[in-house]
Amino acid sequence: MGKMKIGLVGCGNIASDISRALTEKNIPATVVAVTDIDRSQAEALLNRYKLNASILDLEALAEAADFIVECAVGSVVPDVVHASIVHGKDCLIMSLGGLLADPQLIDRARLAGITLRLPSGAVCGLDGIRAAMQGGLDEVTLTTRKPPAGLKGAPYLVENNISVDGLTEALVVFEGFAREAVRAFPANVNVAAALSLAGIGPDKTRVRLIADPAATVNSHEIHAVGAFGEMTALMRNEPSPRNPKSSYMASLSACAEVAAAASAFVSGT
Repeated sequence: MGKMKIGLVGCGNIASDISRALTEKNIPATVVAVTDIDRSQAEALLNRYKLNASILDLEALAEAADFIVECAVGSVVPDVVHASIVHGKDCLIMSLGGLLADPQLIDRARLAGITLRLPSGAVCGLDGIRAAMQGGLDEVTLTTRKPPAGLKGAPYLVENNISVDGLTEALVVFEGFAREAVRAFPANVNVAAALSLAGIGPDKTRVRLIADPAATVNSHEIHAVGAFGEMTALMRNEPSPRNPKSSYMASLSACAEVAAAASAFVSGT
């Protein structure tokens, strides 16, 4: 079997890092189609990495590709999953908050025999959370700490008139559950979605979001308690070399998922 044909939905930083990985690493896959709401973004991606790919709409992309990678925004996730089901293609969903907005998507894909790959993103420890679920988890808490500039403009801050300008000490700007956190900070807490999907769900996973003027990187700390005992996992994320607003680990997790999918595809497993 030849290389796995990839369709990229979204042509931003993660798509760029996937394209770079495909040119630099021994991954049996190639990009054959891309789509983006901004056509110039798609054209720039093709030119930058010399991709022999077509710019198509979502339906045509799903038909042309063996595997779909969503790396755009949460609002497109339902359409991507629908296209995957209609055309019988497995896919990788990077904007996990989009799955929380429509919980039936995962079940619909499963019933259709479609594999939705869900990345760990910018966090570590999800393997431990999944394992702990077998014995039962009592509580899971995510504490995310970010420089204030990375939170400016978030819907929750705007709606509640919370300013992060001129902070001199750390400020807890949100405490609640993952489903609410994803709606309140759609561009900032994809990690909350990943953690809740791996564990006790979006309505039980607690989230604290802190704006910290002393922070130089984004950090995510998971604390879990259950029959297994107690676990704490801390991730301090360096920014992507090509986009300071994105964590490098998020791109690396996408590349790892694509590599795993490609290996499974070519081996027929």
